[in-house]
Amino acid sequence: MEGNALAVLGLSSQEEAVYRLLLRSPGVGLTVIAHVCGTSQDDAQTALARLRDLGVVRAATDRSTFSGVDPATAVDRLARLRIHGLQGEIRQVASSRHLIDTLTEDQQACQRAAISELQQVDGLDQVIACVDELSFFAREERLTTHPGPILTGAFDAVRTSDLKYLRRGLAMRTIVHADALDCRQVNRFTSELTEQGAQVRGTTGPLERMVIFDRRTALVATDPDGITRGALIVHQPGLLAHLLSLFEHRWSQGCTVPDELPTTAERHVLQVMARVDKDETGARELGMSLRTYRSHVAALLRRLDAPNRFQAALAARDRRWL
Repeated sequence: MEGNALAVLGLSSQEEAVYRLLLRSPGVGLTVIAHVCGTSQDDAQTALARLRDLGVVRAATDRSTFSGVDPATAVDRLARLRIHGLQGEIRQVASSRHLIDTLTEDQQACQRAAISELQQVDGLDQVIACVDELSFFAREERLTTHPGPILTGAFDAVRTSDLKYLRRGLAMRTIVHADALDCRQVNRFTSELTEQGAQVRGTTGPLERMVIFDRRTALVATDPDGITRGALIVHQPGLLAHLLSLFEHRWSQGCTVPDELPTTAERHVLQVMARVDKDETGARELGMSLRTYRSHVAALLRRLDAPNRFQAALAARDRRWL
């Protein structure tokens, strides 16, 4: 037997084995068929029944023995049955355009679900109200970033909201950019947050604007350069996982505030110190007097506990000030 050569005509390998046996040994019974074909009598009986239905096997009058019909007749009959079946399948495929409607409904349902996982709020007032509402319903933790100065018009609302939920027992971790800490008002605010139990870290590196509530909902600015235009409320698990990973990465790179972070002027001096050798050149590049420049350099050497400018630059890089 050459494999399942009659599969193209719709016969299984077992059915083909039975038919070939009956061509070689016509008039044998069920027991012999099962034994020679290496199968059970039940499976042999099932194969015989289908072969008889297809018209390629005949049973004796007493139905105790079986024989295969002439191969030319069998192949012709099987081919006609197979072609008829294929024509039916072709008609079904040709008339399948009605499935577009049901598939489109599934697609639209998915799109509606995706839309519900992203909601937009417009304007600063709406964003502040949204943060307050989501903080109210948060039960465990809120993660916040402040990439730049907090707008004067929003500062009081942000401060009041943060302190209120801290006193209620909501855990808070906040990352504040050094640009924001240049503002005395923000510096005092971070001290208040720390006193009330919040964890606050500062950074001089890139910082995206976001607020994450209980690791289930996030608020991100629609404009990366500011929050005044509005924000997106994110519920989609994949996006949330990305935002959480980003926050944790920024958190791991931050340092305590406010004492450890350099001022904006000190950062500029550090950047120049790492590039130029002469104080006169550095002072001129920054538009400072030589005395002021050297005063900043001396203060940085003390803060970094460095014996010289080269060691100070290395220490600043270790602290991620550069």
